[in-house]
Amino acid sequence: MKRFSLITVLILSLFFFVSCGSDEDEGDTTVDTGDSQNDTDTGDTQTEPTDTGDTDPSEPTNPTDPTEPTDPGEPTNPADPTDPTEPSEPAEPTEPTDTDAGDCAVISIGTMKNDGSMDSYAYYSGSYQPGTGTATADEIDFEIYSETTAGTYDLTEGYNVSYSSCAQCILVYEDIMYDNEGYFEGAGKYYYPESGTMTVNSFSYDSGSLNVTLENVKLIQVTREYDPESDRFKSEPVENGSCIVIQNTTLNI
Repeated sequence: MKRFSLITVLILSLFFFVSCGSDEDEGDTTVDTGDSQNDTDTGDTQTEPTDTGDTDPSEPTNPTDPTEPTDPGEPTNPADPTDPTEPSEPAEPTEPTDTDAGDCAVISIGTMKNDGSMDSYAYYSGSYQPGTGTATADEIDFEIYSETTAGTYDLTEGYNVSYSSCAQCILVYEDIMYDNEGYFEGAGKYYYPESGTMTVNSFSYDSGSLNVTLENVKLIQVTREYDPESDRFKSEPVENGSCIVIQNTTLNI
């Protein structure tokens, strides 16, 4: 029995010993974290940066010499401003074209004088060349009525449509006749504007001074009869009558 007990104790002791040994092994299984770093020092894991200094970046290929700006060549003179074609001299103001005279006599006005003026009326008379009709005297008259001021007036429109109502009037007397005492008795022909303008450059009823420019004035033969209604003479075109053209002119009276 003792022998059995001894054997039992020995077996139990052996078992106990084995048990304790396996426990110690389990303690060893705890991986030594210090060693587990496989000596690969995390510092070493940074795969040493390739020494940029050594990698001779194939001698910095000169950044493709920024293709030297292509020589812009001699600055082509911006088409030499074609000698700013000297501002073409302003063309000489073309003289207004004279009216086509056709079969009309062409005259130029000679000396004119102021025969009298008042608040709303001024009268001027003068001569013209060459004379028309016979060798008897001829005369051209200007009559200025109403509030005439500086400006251009059509000699055949509005009030100027007839001699009986005109405000800027022109009347030509051809072959004037006088009575025995030298008073005006009439004329062989009378002419009144059919076209044209009178530009009053300056005018004064007080002094009677008048500066006018006549352009494209054509006068046709008319009658001259007294009109009691207007207390003036009226004019009516004469069928197939004569005509006169006044050369473009400026008069200072």
